[in-house]
Amino acid sequence: MAWIGLMKHKDEAFEKFKSFKALVENESDHKIKCLRSDRGGEFTSDEFFDFCEEHGIRREFSTARTPQQNGVVERMNITVQQMARDMLDESGTPATFWGEAAFAAVVILNKTNVWVNSTQTPHELWYGETPSVKNFKIFGSKCYIKNNDKHLGKFEPRADEGVFLGYSPHNKAYICYNKRLGRIVDNIDVVVDEKGNIHRQVNYENIEEDEDYPPNQTDDEEEPQEAPEE
Repeated sequence: MAWIGLMKHKDEAFEKFKSFKALVENESDHKIKCLRSDRGGEFTSDEFFDFCEEHGIRREFSTARTPQQNGVVERMNITVQQMARDMLDESGTPATFWGEAAFAAVVILNKTNVWVNSTQTPHELWYGETPSVKNFKIFGSKCYIKNNDKHLGKFEPRADEGVFLGYSPHNKAYICYNKRLGRIVDNIDVVVDEKGNIHRQVNYENIEEDEDYPPNQTDDEEEPQEAPEE
């Protein structure tokens, strides 16, 4: 199971860990016994050490310049970053929404990714129930968000155009960027136009016209072979 906490500054890591500890211990009825991290300053502050000592949490640190010693989280970080980058790039969504893309990537991984030697997703292993993916939509798609303003005129539009950005962690709703309001909102009454999502395509004809690009070779074409020397 993967969790993500978005921060503006690294010094927020301690408060994020305290919130994470409360969440996972409450959901699992188990205590965190060990915390492994690198030796970044956000993990080695006096208050961080004092908190872990107070709650009986053993600290382990990876050796400098050996991220493989903390391989699980390093691999997950790379996976989430790559997924978020690809979703932003494929949909043409501005990098401003990298946080929403990363959060959506974690939701998808937890509900669809099956680990080696297991037939269950992380969500199933943690919550004991099969996750539903009916609400999954294409990130960055155009969407229409119901306008819940009570003072709408008779002929004013009942929906605002927006961009689909993922899934709310606090309620059963979608996260969208509302273009009229100019801000991110969460709403359950959203229609996502996935068919209108035009994927970025590579123009292979332009590539092949490049003089430095090797021409395609079919199975029927054989490379010329030099005559054997006698």
